[in-house]
Amino acid sequence: MTLARQCAWALLAAALIVASVEVRADKLPSRSATTAVLTNHPTLQDSLNRLFARSALWRNTVKDIEQLGRKVVVVTPKHVRVKDPDSGKLRAFDHGVIAEVQPLAEDETRVDAVVVVVNLDLLQSLQGSLTTMGGFEDDLDRILAHEVYGHAFPYLLAGDLSGKCADPVKGQRAEDACAIKRENEIRAELRLGQRREYGLDGLTMARRYRN
Repeated sequence: MTLARQCAWALLAAALIVASVEVRADKLPSRSATTAVLTNHPTLQDSLNRLFARSALWRNTVKDIEQLGRKVVVVTPKHVRVKDPDSGKLRAFDHGVIAEVQPLAEDETRVDAVVVVVNLDLLQSLQGSLTTMGGFEDDLDRILAHEVYGHAFPYLLAGDLSGKCADPVKGQRAEDACAIKRENEIRAELRLGQRREYGLDGLTMARRYRN
């Protein structure tokens, strides 16, 4: 993510957390097993529940984050508005992006909350007729393993921007990158295969483009 986009997200921080967690807390699903990872979308909640139920690593990390009083808010693009750094106007989230993570930094570095945006509409449109409901759920679990466990949780455990767990840089093997290493730990517990490439190849839906 570029510095300009980081600044744009930062301007959204206070309003988004109030709207998604505090004001609308009564609308959050009661099925959530934790106060550390919140969403107001039932499909996202189902995936988060699967990860909580099937991964000891996930549960233990969630417990640590709960004790720290920090949280992840997982939303869809329709709940996000980004302030364009060029025009200064609010605009919709980039609908060509499947998922994105942004720590909400206070006092320049402190992080008590992270927003994860998952573009369910785009994910569903990319699935195609070759993907079953089980395949879609597996892909969503893989995406949340990467975005939440790979990126969001490290920020919250550190409590500041030093917790950044990066995707692979140019010339680096995908499986050596911090976020993908963490994602693969969860994949191993859920038997969702290992991710060895950066991009869509680690998802069930990639079969649509290989066949």
